[in-house]
Amino acid sequence: MPTIKEWIVIVVLVALILIPICWKFWKGWDRPSLASLKEMKRRIRERDMREAFIKEDAKLREQERLEAERELSLRKAQAPQPVEKAVLTSAFGNLGVTDSTGTAILEGSTPQSDQQIAPPIENVGSLVDSLDVENISDDIIPEAAPVAVQLRADAGADDIKWDASQEEDDWTEIEWS
Repeated sequence: MPTIKEWIVIVVLVALILIPICWKFWKGWDRPSLASLKEMKRRIRERDMREAFIKEDAKLREQERLEAERELSLRKAQAPQPVEKAVLTSAFGNLGVTDSTGTAILEGSTPQSDQQIAPPIENVGSLVDSLDVENISDDIIPEAAPVAVQLRADAGADDIKWDASQEEDDWTEIEWS
């Protein structure tokens, strides 16, 4: 009967022989078949072709967008053809009377006279003093009219008192039980 040391040596020798043999069979069974290799290559080729078509399509779209943008900028850059003066005169003549600037005056509009234009006022203070404020009627709604406020310069922040109501809510009649 072999001893423990002899068993260890026998197991190591058998393992050194069986490990490469098992490795070879495992690799042989682990490899894909010829049909699956062909299928993988076909799918890779189809994917590459699809990506190439997508890239080319994107390039064409970008080129069309740039061409449309260029055409639009050319259209914007071109000024419209100037209209002849005779055509403008006849068009304004069909509208009606024209003023001194050549602008047509439409029917029913009142011509602006120099008397309606107010001259610039140089002394605004005298104009304000000349206003009649004594005869202002009492039917003016205060919310609709401007309110004059006069602030005292010597008033401090502590002197200002607001008329806030100091009523406290009385909840005594409610029974909170």
